[in-house]
Amino acid sequence: MPSQAEFSFSTLSFAGGDQMSSSNSRLLLRVVVTLSIFGCGAAAAETPRELFNKTISISWNEYRVQRADSGEIKKGNTSSILLVYVGESGRLFTRLSRQGRQKSNSNDLDPDGGNQRAGVGAAGNLSASFEGRQLLVSNSMSSGARRIQATFNPGYAGCGVQIRFGKDGGSEIRHRAMDGRMYNIISTDVSGQSCSVRAGNVFAVK
Repeated sequence: MPSQAEFSFSTLSFAGGDQMSSSNSRLLLRVVVTLSIFGCGAAAAETPRELFNKTISISWNEYRVQRADSGEIKKGNTSSILLVYVGESGRLFTRLSRQGRQKSNSNDLDPDGGNQRAGVGAAGNLSASFEGRQLLVSNSMSSGARRIQATFNPGYAGCGVQIRFGKDGGSEIRHRAMDGRMYNIISTDVSGQSCSVRAGNVFAVK
């Protein structure tokens, strides 16, 4: 049985059902719920065969208010793109790319669990797995974590997505930003979510 990690998750924004996007949704829920998250492996034994040799593309925007150690409050927007290619044997190849106002970073996760990070503030300890019709991708921060949850329709032709942030116990969510400084996150407004499925390996396209 997989190990469990306890996080207190705030549902900041979500697109549910089989919706491809919710560009008009700017939902910030401040109600905190406690969830048990099962550890995610780099490749899952239960990967749906309908997704073999297909790429899942997920994107969203984050408007974040955060506090530096000096007490300075900073606000800014970041756009994110998550690509997950399901190989012909069901192995998962994952890339999370984030673009800020002037800087960017990325993290590639191979099927054996290896992370290759590029750029300051790149997502740490990226993991990906399937649970039924859901793809779960998470990355840890210095304190807390982000979880991306894609739910597929019965034919696996489309998907909806939820982006959630979890606190580690009672600690504030803390991370290193693209400017290299450490920040405590005060709030995050997620918007513009989209999720789609396409045939083939997006990483092989030149």
